[in-house]
Amino acid sequence: MKYFTLLLVLSAFNSLLFPQWQTQNSGTTENLNDVFILNQTSAIVIGNNGTILKTSNNGSEWISINSGTPNRLNAVSFRDNENGIAVGNEVICRTTDGGGNWNSTISLSNFLNVSYREIYFGGPNIIIGDENGYILYSSDDGNTWNLTLIFPTQPLIAVGFNYDSPSIHAPLAYIATTYNTGVSFFPSTTWNIYENPIIPAWDILTGGEFYDNNQYLVGWNGNPGPASLLLRRTDSDTTWGPIYSFVPGPYIPNDIKALNEILFVCGSDGKIFKSIDHGDNWTQQFTSITNSLNAISFRYDSIGYSVGDNGAILFTSNGGGINSVGEIIQPNEIVLYQNYPNPFNPLTNIEYKINSKQYVQLKIYDVLGNEITTLVNEEQLTGSYAFEFNPALTNLKISSGIYFYKISTSGEEGHFVQTKKMIYLK
Repeated sequence: MKYFTLLLVLSAFNSLLFPQWQTQNSGTTENLNDVFILNQTSAIVIGNNGTILKTSNNGSEWISINSGTPNRLNAVSFRDNENGIAVGNEVICRTTDGGGNWNSTISLSNFLNVSYREIYFGGPNIIIGDENGYILYSSDDGNTWNLTLIFPTQPLIAVGFNYDSPSIHAPLAYIATTYNTGVSFFPSTTWNIYENPIIPAWDILTGGEFYDNNQYLVGWNGNPGPASLLLRRTDSDTTWGPIYSFVPGPYIPNDIKALNEILFVCGSDGKIFKSIDHGDNWTQQFTSITNSLNAISFRYDSIGYSVGDNGAILFTSNGGGINSVGEIIQPNEIVLYQNYPNPFNPLTNIEYKINSKQYVQLKIYDVLGNEITTLVNEEQLTGSYAFEFNPALTNLKISSGIYFYKISTSGEEGHFVQTKKMIYLK
């Protein structure tokens, strides 16, 4: 009994000392529907009644921004730190200053009579899904738009791009409803349509993650339900593999985020679940709320937000660092983050952190392994660093395509080397 009591005390101590998700004061009681992380300290949240919130200090303070509309906002996406679009019920809002100001009267009057549910803003490519089976899309940064009916009367629950497709100039676009998934080289009116392996009388899909090669849709089964449902596949598969009751019920998943090989799901009763093996096994994260969570987002392998009903905002700075009570995941000593934006034009940001004095080299290579340029070649102290890569300003005459950036360090604790891929769209 004493040993059991000690375990409970240690578990409670670990939960307090290493919190996975911290509750933040949003300053609103509106239902919050989506979140986008701009950089290591800034994020945008959108919600009902035209709600837009912004933080520049990891949520220590949330500032209410005038959206210019009283309509419900459902989804938000940014192509870089400045340019973003929020969509909702009969409204499309745009910002060009990092979310400080929004214009809800952009020239889309012919397309503003429906409820827009999903958006992905990548480079010059924009794809928006509505509640009636249409997609609104642009391949020139929103200067011109096209409207295509994909799934009659079926709401879009997920949209996205994959720039690892064979042609960099024609990324693969993905869209999904509960019943169907569509794949096309973008932009195109020709789509390959696949049926989702669900039970129409009982299954409802609510969200998805399309950016990576490994793709996921989540939802729930109503018999006897609500039981969780996960669909997953790679972009080369034409069918999804369904997994029912992948986490304990009753539970309704609302959103899923893929962070490299790690998955996070948020949903009903304030519950967040984490998988480190592509969804085969899941552990529940520590949260202190019961509000339904509607969206989850991650960046930099560690910084994450989840937002939900009644103004709920949760924040983690350690990637949801505890999988179960007493299990603590230590942060990497040296971390190279994914560049952002990616794909990019004209510039991108490359960030990394080191936890001791190191001699650091940061270099850019082409797909053949040829060195393009050196961004860093010096000794640096412990801390986080960010460098801007703009081929035009450095007089680099490079073409569109795939490139790699590599960090190499040496210090008292040994050597560290890591490489990541980025895509330049000229």
